[in-house]
Amino acid sequence: MKKWLLTALEEQRDYYSKQLLAIGVYNQSVLKNMTITELKSEYHYFYHCIPEVKRKKTQ
Repeated sequence: MKKWLLTALEEQRDYYSKQLLAIGVYNQSVLKNMTITELKSEYHYFYHCIPEVKRKKTQ
């Protein structure tokens, strides 16, 4: 069970690291020092938070 859990955590870390590297936000040395929770929150910030665009009213 322990080996299965460690494998799952490593796969999760690899996935989030690859996604953040793909958009060029961080480099490998920064990602290596981040926790899985930090990687996950950064991933959700860049991939799921769509900024609201406010349009000016035309008169």
